[in-house]
Amino acid sequence: MNGPIAVRQVRADIPVSWPILDADRSGFQDYFARLLLKSPGLKGRVLDIGCGGNLPTALQGLDGHYGTIDGIDPDPGVATHPLLSHRWNSPFETSAVPQATYDLAYAYNVLEHIADPKAFFSKVCGVLKDDGVFWALTPNGHHPFPFLSRSIERLGLKGVARRRIGRDESGVMRVNDYPAYYRCNTSGAVLSAIRGLGFRSATFFHYPCVQWDTYFPAWLRWSPRAWDLTLGTRFTNLMQILMIKLDKGNGQG
Repeated sequence: MNGPIAVRQVRADIPVSWPILDADRSGFQDYFARLLLKSPGLKGRVLDIGCGGNLPTALQGLDGHYGTIDGIDPDPGVATHPLLSHRWNSPFETSAVPQATYDLAYAYNVLEHIADPKAFFSKVCGVLKDDGVFWALTPNGHHPFPFLSRSIERLGLKGVARRRIGRDESGVMRVNDYPAYYRCNTSGAVLSAIRGLGFRSATFFHYPCVQWDTYFPAWLRWSPRAWDLTLGTRFTNLMQILMIKLDKGNGQG
């Protein structure tokens, strides 16, 4: 299928209020989980791309709602994931994940690490059934956070950042130790990568997260907060979190 792709941009229906966003900094995670829970494909056969060794804290609420779930990750931790029916310890693009098998696939904070978007999305399209759907959550490439993250990596300072920023409340390092490229983190980049692959529609959800100030030293946190107050929570295309839904079928998955 090589016809035109129907495109929709959706702004998360939440109050653009600093006190509300500041009080619910994990709201974007809950929003993404709710989108997945509303997707009928979740009750079928599901593939978690970049699954790690367990569901991340943000997606724990999905446990018990899957039909069956398989997972793939180049990290050997995938071997101990407690929920998977089938698992592959491999890069996704070159994996043996079967074709035309999944009702739904998702990638949570994975797209920023994709070196070859065309190869990634071609594989995604291939493993989905004809009416399958793909979901993703990733930092928005139009927001300053990806630029700062990529700059730190290019300067060779990622190790320093890992030590300085430390772990989140669940004990996971807040800065991971694998490369981030940010090559498919805008709607334009995704649409370019999926052209001609067989997707019928693409929906982009924008969420005004204000969590990125925690990556700054306390004395400098006024800077990201100023961005959020003036731009990042007000203009849809500049919101920090981008969620993506790609449909092969009629858009009901």
